[in-house]
Amino acid sequence: MLAFAVVALLISMSVVLTVSVVFPGITGRQIIDIVLGCAAVAVAAGGWTLIRSLRAHSSVEVDRRDRETWRMPPLNMLSKPVMSAGRKLTLTVLGSYMAIAMVLVIVRIIQLAIAN
Repeated sequence: MLAFAVVALLISMSVVLTVSVVFPGITGRQIIDIVLGCAAVAVAAGGWTLIRSLRAHSSVEVDRRDRETWRMPPLNMLSKPVMSAGRKLTLTVLGSYMAIAMVLVIVRIIQLAIAN
């Protein structure tokens, strides 16, 4: 939960920074609206993930007898982890946002350089 909250905060701050660079006339109220919008999306996504996680783990039975002696197998024996569709979608959305933000900031820098 803490990691999720930190990532959500960093993403919302990144959105505010990008918007303030591209639109320098943004008001404080608009920045608050952006932060609240990001918080609403983060709460909805976190709640959905938590509910899915609780449903998925409720039917799993854990054998606690081997807990003290269990060791991780060697790395060369492990298979590559399978990425879920949700994780792929999330990484695609974040990567797209970063690419768009980078292009917009570069365009703004060029506009400022040409104006001066």
